[in-house]
Amino acid sequence: MNRIGLAALAVIVVACLGVAVAAEPPPAAAATESLLSKPEAKGVDGVVDAMLAAGFPDAKGATVYCGKLDVSATFDPAKTPPPLPSDASRTQMTQPNSNQVTYGYEFNGLHFKLPEGSWIIALAYRFKPGPNDKVNTAGASELNLAEIIPDALKAHPFDAEHNAAGWLERVGPAERARDVKIMDRLVPVTMFLKVNSDGLAPAVVLLRRAGWEAAGELSLALAQQRARNYWQLKPWTTPDMAFDPTGAYPNAKAEQEAWANAHAHFTSEPPQVALRRGLFRWCRGQMMAPEPEDRLLTLDVAAACAKAAVDPKDPQGNAARIDALLAGCRLPVTPPEHADLATRLASWELRPRMPRMVVSGGHAGLSINTAFTAPPPAYTPDKADLDALVALLADERPSRCADFSGPRTVGDNAWRAVATLLGSDPRALAGYPTDRPWTADERRAAAKAVQAWWQTHRGEHIGK
Repeated sequence: MNRIGLAALAVIVVACLGVAVAAEPPPAAAATESLLSKPEAKGVDGVVDAMLAAGFPDAKGATVYCGKLDVSATFDPAKTPPPLPSDASRTQMTQPNSNQVTYGYEFNGLHFKLPEGSWIIALAYRFKPGPNDKVNTAGASELNLAEIIPDALKAHPFDAEHNAAGWLERVGPAERARDVKIMDRLVPVTMFLKVNSDGLAPAVVLLRRAGWEAAGELSLALAQQRARNYWQLKPWTTPDMAFDPTGAYPNAKAEQEAWANAHAHFTSEPPQVALRRGLFRWCRGQMMAPEPEDRLLTLDVAAACAKAAVDPKDPQGNAARIDALLAGCRLPVTPPEHADLATRLASWELRPRMPRMVVSGGHAGLSINTAFTAPPPAYTPDKADLDALVALLADERPSRCADFSGPRTVGDNAWRAVATLLGSDPRALAGYPTDRPWTADERRAAAKAVQAWWQTHRGEHIGK
C-alpha cells in the first residue's frame, strides 16, 4: 500500500541520482502565479470553512515555526496523564520534595503558536503550557508566510521533468504539464515545511487560517498523492469492503495490482475533493488514536470534522460509520470485572496496546521509578466461549475494534474470535463466500449460514 508523499519522492530521487538536485529558480511571475483556478481556490476555502465550523482549531493570528521544538512539561503522573505522547519524551526528571515529574520532549516539523498561548505541535498534538512548562523554539525558524514559496524554491530547487520522469510517466497526458508545475513548486515547499503526505490535509487548514494565501495549493500535492493510492480511493468508490476475520486479506496485493494494471494513467481528484477526503481520513485517524495525548483534536471534534468532510449527500454512508466509530471509541478500554462476553468483545481492540512509559518519584522525589505498562486485551479467545461466540456473529452493537475500513461491531469481533479458535475463516469452513462486501445484511446472512453449519459440526471442534 504505497503512500509515498511528494517530499519523500524528492528524497528518493536524490538518493537514486546520488547527487544534489539543482535547478534554476523559476521566474518571479511563475513562482507567484497561483496553481489553483478561482473555482478550485473557492472550493478549497469552502472546505476550510467547513472544518472551522465543525470545531477544527483556528490558526488565525498564529505564529508559525518550522524545525525542532523542545518542550518541557511538569505534571503529577498520579493525577494527570502526560500532556504529550510519552514515546516523544527524551528526558524525565523528578522534582525534589514533590510528586511531580518533568518530561522533556522533542518534535520536528511544522508548529503553530496560537494567540491564546496554546500550541499545535508537528501538526499532530495540542499543548497548553502550564506555569512551569517551557517551549523552546531555538531549533526552529519563525516563518514569513509571504516568503514560503521563494524560500522553499531557493532551499530545495526541483526539476520534475528531469528528476521525476518515472513518476510523471503514469500521469495522464492532459494533466502532465500541470503536474510538472505542481511538483516543481510543491516538492520544495513540502520539504521546506517538513510536511509529509499524512500532514498535507491539516496543513492546508492551519496554514490558510494562519494567513498564507497559497496554502490551498497543497491540496494539489494531496491530490497527486491520493491518485496513486488505491487504498485511499477505494473507500469512496467501494465503501462496503470485504471482511476477513483472520486479518490476512490474502487477495489485497492482487487487488491493488489489478487496479494499477487497469489504470495506465493516474487521474487526480479536484483539489477541493482531495482535501475534503484527505481530511476525512485524517480525522478518522485522530479518532482511532489510542490516547487523548496522541491526537490534535478531541474525540468529539474529530468526529464532527470527519462528518463535515463526507461527500455531498453522503452516498457512501460515511457519516453513519463515523457515528459508529465514535460510539466504539467511547467504550472503556478495560471492561468491568466479570463483564459478560458481549461487553468484553465490545472493548476488544484490533491489536494489543504497546506499553507506555510512566515515571514517578520515590523518597520525596529524590529518586526516579520508571515503568512500562499497557492495559491487557479486553478479551482473549477461549474455546469455552465458542457456542456463545457463534451466537453473537450477527450482533451489530459498536465495539472499540476499528481497521482500515472503519468501525467494527461486536459481531465482527465474534467473527475474529471464532476464526482464531478454529484456525480459519468460519465462512470458508461452512462453504459460504468470503469475498462479498461486508454490509449489515451480509453479516446477518453469513452468520445464519455459519450458525447452521455449527449445529452439525460443533462436535468436531468443541473439546479438542
